[in-house]
Amino acid sequence: MKRAVTIAFVFGSLVLLAWVFAQVPSSPPPALAKLVPQGPLLYLEAKDFGALLSDWNASDVKRLWLRSDNFQVFSRSRLFLKLTQAQTEFASAAGVPPDMDLVANVAGGQSALAIYDIGQLEFLYITRLGSERFAAGGLWKTRGSYQPRQSSGIDYYIKTDPASKRVAAFAAAKDYVLLATREDVLAGALALIAGQAGSSVAGEQWFDKAAREAKAPGELRMVMNFQKLRKSPHFRSYWIQQNITELGQYSAAISDAARASAELREDRVLLRATEIAPVWNEAAVAEVSRLAPVSAGLYRAWATPSSAQAFELLRRKILEPRPSTQIASKIAPVVALGGGAVGDETDLETRIDEPPLETGRGDADADIRKLLDGTGIQALLEVDTTRVQPDGVFIGTDSGVALLADADWDGAAIRNALTTSFAKRLTEDQIGVRWNSESEMDGLHQLAIATRGRMLVIATNRDLRDAMLAGLTNQPASSPARYAAVYRHSKELPNFVRMMRLIDNPLAKETNQDPPEPAFFSGNMASLGRVLAGIDSESIVVHDTGSIVKQSVVYKLK
Repeated sequence: MKRAVTIAFVFGSLVLLAWVFAQVPSSPPPALAKLVPQGPLLYLEAKDFGALLSDWNASDVKRLWLRSDNFQVFSRSRLFLKLTQAQTEFASAAGVPPDMDLVANVAGGQSALAIYDIGQLEFLYITRLGSERFAAGGLWKTRGSYQPRQSSGIDYYIKTDPASKRVAAFAAAKDYVLLATREDVLAGALALIAGQAGSSVAGEQWFDKAAREAKAPGELRMVMNFQKLRKSPHFRSYWIQQNITELGQYSAAISDAARASAELREDRVLLRATEIAPVWNEAAVAEVSRLAPVSAGLYRAWATPSSAQAFELLRRKILEPRPSTQIASKIAPVVALGGGAVGDETDLETRIDEPPLETGRGDADADIRKLLDGTGIQALLEVDTTRVQPDGVFIGTDSGVALLADADWDGAAIRNALTTSFAKRLTEDQIGVRWNSESEMDGLHQLAIATRGRMLVIATNRDLRDAMLAGLTNQPASSPARYAAVYRHSKELPNFVRMMRLIDNPLAKETNQDPPEPAFFSGNMASLGRVLAGIDSESIVVHDTGSIVKQSVVYKLK
């Protein structure tokens, strides 16, 4: 009986394969980018926008975010208010509110959104959607209040709000639904759908080159024309990364996002406007990343950093672990007006013809700088992790730095340089800055170092140093990269919230006035962290050929 079932299964499989390969292969539908007129500065495409929208509406992430402090703060931001104003103007022009009902009505399968002007929100939206489904929606039923026009024999409808001058236009043709806020763009798209000659965004050099360098499209694709985006004041104002100067070296970028059973993945490709010669050693990052403990909350590794970059990291994490810059104030300084008195009789003994006595420590780090300047550094690793202090109240941060050089390190020279640095910072007569047999500093300031050939490890305590050194024997080398980083969100979020709660002053008294603005770290940012509680960790790996930068970002899910 079992053999008969097996034979039947195999026979049925062969019949199915024969039927599949016997079918005439259907030609895939044309790419939507070929139907979008040239000129956008941002292009988004979804394989199935309707499915993505349905998943988002049913997700716990959406529910949690709408109830979070992060959303409440965003809903009072200038950006949100500007978008609300544009939404109101579009509703007045279109005659229907641009709410979720409208979005659901026009959310078809493969869809594309091209933005031509950020400030004016000039866009074109195309989706593959059956005419019967669209005809059942509210937008189609309002077409009587629109002006009917034609492009390449295809009807479309347009309406202009006399107050705001906002334009709303739509069309339905050949199982496509189009919405636009510019008539010329909509008419151009209809001409391309009709097969007329015309220039599409797919033929523009920046778009074509980015698409050819990228992998197969993900569930969601975004293509950016940086040369145009950088000129937009709205992009410069609202781009959350605030790295416009750094983006100046790129002409275009493309990003593909996709979902799997246990992860979310984003693959990016950035095209340099001018090619540079690679001078970095990506294999060195694979070697130094072995020292990142699996228990660390965050690690970052760079290939071939300069000596100045290596020193700056040492200064921030080891030598002077404190905020290096203050938040830039956007408020004019207050002038305190007194009674006109500018001094008193005690100032008469102050000499104004002699320079003040210099009491500074000079350049405490001269020896460290000299040591790094004379060493070729192949890779640099930063490791950070939080831990609950023994008192059970406060949260501390441990930091470690590893440097891979092109030659063996001189351990004695390193200890002498660090001794000089801390002696000038902390003490006189080198009290508390001597080293024990375990290469640990014997004072109140914790520090532990170790050298293993070309590898130097400096950490703020022995446990972290030993955990990093264990990676040399316990962990294999990772893949080469110019930059690599991992952040373990699920591990660090509880300590982050606990730490920020103490910093943000939770003892502030409640008032009967309007609800206060949530504390930035323990309220706003912590709520966003809780919304993303389903993410276990995030990692990024960057490869750089000199002309093309490829980034792979992976979000591991719990």
